[in-house]
Amino acid sequence: MKFNFTKKITLAIASFAAVAFIATGVSHADIPYSGPTTPPSPVPAFNVFSGSNLPAPMPSNGEQDFFQGRVPVNGNMNEGTTPFTDPVNSSCTNNQIIQLHIYVHNGASQYENNNGTGQSVMHGAKVQVALPDANTAATTFSPTATLSANNATTISDKVSIICNGQPVELQYITGSASQYSIGSGVLPLSDSIITSGASIQSEKVPGDVWGCWDERVYVVLAVKVVVPQKPPVPPTCNLITLDSDYRTVRVKSVGFTAGDSTVANLMLDFGDGNKATIKTSQLPYSHVYSADGTYHVRVTLDTSTGYVTSNGCVAIVTIKNQPVNPVTPVTPPKNLVNTGPGDMIGIFAAVTLIAALAHRAYMRVFSAK
Repeated sequence: MKFNFTKKITLAIASFAAVAFIATGVSHADIPYSGPTTPPSPVPAFNVFSGSNLPAPMPSNGEQDFFQGRVPVNGNMNEGTTPFTDPVNSSCTNNQIIQLHIYVHNGASQYENNNGTGQSVMHGAKVQVALPDANTAATTFSPTATLSANNATTISDKVSIICNGQPVELQYITGSASQYSIGSGVLPLSDSIITSGASIQSEKVPGDVWGCWDERVYVVLAVKVVVPQKPPVPPTCNLITLDSDYRTVRVKSVGFTAGDSTVANLMLDFGDGNKATIKTSQLPYSHVYSADGTYHVRVTLDTSTGYVTSNGCVAIVTIKNQPVNPVTPVTPPKNLVNTGPGDMIGIFAAVTLIAALAHRAYMRVFSAK
């Protein structure tokens, strides 16, 4: 049988390291990587190696900075020129795509995978990403990625997304999560990646991640930038003022606010079946009623966002066929009392006539005697 010296030395170092890890109670460590002979983790462990000469492809800041992001060119999540970094600086324009990347490496020995049954294999491995509330606007974000397995220490990392002062929201793009490894190829991942977590795999068994550089798993998902829109300010019709005279009513003014709309016309309803559509420049506007009565005069705004009215734009007017302040006429008496010079002359003439008649009667009596 061929003797594999390198394998035996590696296993010996790993066994020694395992004793040291057990003695100190540590199951996840930062192992400086010096090359192919660097001893592996004695137990399944996520992203334990550090250094500047790690085997590619590798996060730009080492295995501990395993959660990074980028803004792919034209939103093309398959383009391969834009690197993943942490932090991600972006203008965060509306509908912009930000792609997130999680690097997964089981640092245990490849020689203990034993075709998926060995002690190096992680079981129940999954990735969970905590995104910010989709309805909360901010200028910076710090999503968190968490790697866990049934037989490995859970680790987490954050990525900073800096929107250069632009308040935006981030919304997960449904169906955007997937993973790749040499052994599994490209596989879609459940959208549960942003809730309870999604199972990952390096070979054929879901949840199993083998130890080895060639068994690394790369997970991607995407969010969309949403610039929140301010709710539109609606127009309001607030007040109508009018006066009336006889059967004429005058709409003197209409108080309203246009908000984010434009007001095209004022629609007047005089309550007697007559209506008019006018411009504000045509106020005051008069209408003559054909009959007495009590009427409701309503104004409706004809705006770019629809018709708007309110109780404040309704006035009640009572119409009578008389002035607002009627003058009561004075009816003259049938026999006028005249105290002028004409009456004095009449009285004098009557007295004179009576005296003359009396004198004549006297003279007749006197002559008979």
